Amino acid sequence: MDVLNAVLIGGKGFEPYEVLYSKIPDFERKYSIKVNILHEFSHPELNAFKDNLNGGEDVDVISSHTSFLRSYKHLYLDLTETDPESTKIMLNDLPGPLKKAVTVKGEVLIAPRFIDVSSLHYRTSVFNKIGEEPPKTWDELLQVAIKIKENKIDMYPYTFAARGHALVGRFMEILHSFGGKLIDGEHFAFYSQEGIEALQFLADLHVKYKITHPRTPDFFYDDVSQAFKTGEVVMVLDWPGWDYVFRDPRQSSIWDDFSIALPPQGKGGLWVYGGSHGLSVIRWSKRKGLATTFVLFMVSTENQYFESKSQGFLPARTSVFAMLLDSSKDNYFENHRLSVYRKIIEEAYLPVKVVKWREFTENIWPILNKAVRGEIKAEEALKNAYEKVKHLEKFQAELGE
Repeated sequence: MDVLNAVLIGGKGFEPYEVLYSKIPDFERKYSIKVNILHEFSHPELNAFKDNLNGGEDVDVISSHTSFLRSYKHLYLDLTETDPESTKIMLNDLPGPLKKAVTVKGEVLIAPRFIDVSSLHYRTSVFNKIGEEPPKTWDELLQVAIKIKENKIDMYPYTFAARGHALVGRFMEILHSFGGKLIDGEHFAFYSQEGIEALQFLADLHVKYKITHPRTPDFFYDDVSQAFKTGEVVMVLDWPGWDYVFRDPRQSSIWDDFSIALPPQGKGGLWVYGGSHGLSVIRWSKRKGLATTFVLFMVSTENQYFESKSQGFLPARTSVFAMLLDSSKDNYFENHRLSVYRKIIEEAYLPVKVVKWREFTENIWPILNKAVRGEIKAEEALKNAYEKVKHLEKFQAELGE
């Protein structure tokens, strides 16, 4: 019996991603093959594992992500080499921005499992108490947060992830909504007036207005989600995979007291950092054909529907998104959240275009973090950040858009 070796995302804090793996026995029975999961890594561990791959390992399939695609392009096989027909069918079922995100210079390198964009999550009881609607702009968010604070409600008005690549992603969103750009062609463009205003806004939320959770500078994504589900904060931007956790009374204290809205926008419009977890075939796999079949099986319409229904993830395939909307007609919360996310995907999706995204974020997030803490001015922080990463611009000409 043939064996496929896989390294997949999972482990502590990433357990929801493992639910899809319950479908692996179906593949094994259908194709008389054994799928050997070598490791289940968290995302940071997974990236560290990829950093050490040198071409001699017996690995066939690996979990991947569009944000880091260009950093690891050298590892992945073009799926059209081994199954062009099925790959084309999959590709044609993706929304436009995601279709571009999984492709580099005509090579389809990721089969996406689900699509990630965040939305504004807010406590309905608090908004009812202060007589406000969800904020539509960043200025409105600030004013609502100040009102929450003035009403002496026993919760922090807002928080955000201010550590790691999460901070860079949030900064990128606000930068674009303020009318700026993170990157312009081959050059980084974040050191600009719009960039200074965007970073200063984040710093002011925490230092000047003091409307954020006091541990915001130390928060990563899961810390933000934890603070929301335990009732510590009123508003957060969070990802769809947390929605079912928030709605579960066994896991959440606010299960019947929150809703979802579009994120705030600025003078530059609405922009939301988007990405997609997926699966890729290792370029030097000895079983390329079987590995491609496995990857495409795992992201089939049936499996994406299963994963979305089980975990609340947004399917990468537009056909599955339509199926979910149709099946949720009598469920107000589900239909509402899917409609909000679909609007974001169609109108505001902001993919990562930085080739060396991992190196880029690791270099600049500590500098941006100092600005959020009020230890350095926004303009100085962005100048220092640009000096730290400008050498990475040379990679944009090779693999950038």
